[in-house]
Amino acid sequence: MPDPVGPRRGARPPVARALRPALDALAAALPTAMTTRSDLLAYRAAATARGTTAAAVAARCGLSAEERDVHGIPVTVFRGRAAQPAARVVFLHGGGLIAGDRFDGADVVGRHAGALDLEIWSVEYPLAPEHTFTAMVDAALTVAAAAGVDGTRVLLAGQSAGGGIAAAAAWDAASHGVRIDGQLLVCPMLARADPAATAAFRDDPSWSAQNSTSAWQAALDGDAALPAGERRDPPALPPAYLDAGSAELFRDAITAYATALWRGGNRAELHVWSGGFHAFDCAAEEAVVSAESHRVRGDWIRRWLAGEV
Repeated sequence: MPDPVGPRRGARPPVARALRPALDALAAALPTAMTTRSDLLAYRAAATARGTTAAAVAARCGLSAEERDVHGIPVTVFRGRAAQPAARVVFLHGGGLIAGDRFDGADVVGRHAGALDLEIWSVEYPLAPEHTFTAMVDAALTVAAAAGVDGTRVLLAGQSAGGGIAAAAAWDAASHGVRIDGQLLVCPMLARADPAATAAFRDDPSWSAQNSTSAWQAALDGDAALPAGERRDPPALPPAYLDAGSAELFRDAITAYATALWRGGNRAELHVWSGGFHAFDCAAEEAVVSAESHRVRGDWIRRWLAGEV
């Protein structure tokens, strides 16, 4: 019989039925209990084995791919047929701050590049535990500065860990003399989990609270920086899109961050997808909710280009 006072505090919302097979597959492929440096590197190796290539991303999205060095940072530039892009998207991949490369998740923005005349600059930022969160943010700002040097609008975009890096870079851009015109934050990793989220998502196969704790410890070790979601009083920031699944570790931090942006007078659009686990749209692309999430992001970019957000 249902509890008349509602679900227990800290309970995890259910994952949508259509998404459950993909979550089960993640449970079989990736560890959820990282505690040591060797655990982090083992997770990186497992994630690399599931990775993709620039050629595969380009073929899937109908784009060309060109490798570029931006002040020592490897960048893959994906572009369509437009002679002059309407905007450049500086994309930061996911991987929990410890894994992944510049090809992972690039199709999240690449799928919209042809129709919207976008040029995608996908960044190979440094990873923890070898490097700090500050080093990751600095890499994002370096590439963003280069992307906008000719006056082309710059959309700073990131998925998961990349979304958290993008958000922090947007805070720091003005002090570095870098112009950012918009933010696309896809299920961003914005803050260390609070106790309620930790209890609900301790062993979540899509990204567990234990993994997140260990990854943040590695990235912030000896670093004075704070994640964007733990900073107070946001400055004037460019328009932001944020999304989350209702059944993911980062949901509460993402919704709290959107609220903080609004309270600071900033423009932000938030979508929380019912039954979605972390990065569900990439793990279960055939699901209706995944297709809808991609469509909505493309629509937001279209409106951002038109100055309507």
